[in-house]
Amino acid sequence: MRLSERLMQLARAEGAQSFSAAPHDLTQVLRLLVVDSGRGNDAGRIDLRLPKSAVPSRIAPDAVAIVARNLIENALRHSDSDKIRVILTDAGSMCVENDCPAIPEALLADLSGRFIRGLDAGSGSRLSLAIVRTIADRTGAAMTLTSPLPERARGFRASFQLGFKYSS
Repeated sequence: MRLSERLMQLARAEGAQSFSAAPHDLTQVLRLLVVDSGRGNDAGRIDLRLPKSAVPSRIAPDAVAIVARNLIENALRHSDSDKIRVILTDAGSMCVENDCPAIPEALLADLSGRFIRGLDAGSGSRLSLAIVRTIADRTGAAMTLTSPLPERARGFRASFQLGFKYSS
């Protein structure tokens, strides 16, 4: 069932509207999504850090939700600790971090390919990062995968540039 859901998300990412007519606030989209993602077994596992002011984006809210949900679910599934961190900056960069063994650089470069999985990654559709990469490509957004986390010997970070500054 999860594979079917991911394949449908990938099809939507490849064919859906990538941008909205007017900017929307990313903080609202992420707040709602984290509340939804943090239910059940994942209650209390997401450390959400949002800026105090609105962060505008023209990437369609549905696309933002697909990106965030895939990154969050991926981090929750592969974390060795009880918590993951979701950070949104004033500039619209969203980072999702989890604790895990460091991923070798050669594998890290391929992780956003379809059906590619990290070392000892267990079950999953192997499409989450491919879906995020597809949306990044369609919107011209930057997606960056980092492992280990800076100044640490372990961890994984997926960053996605969701917001853009607009002049009035």
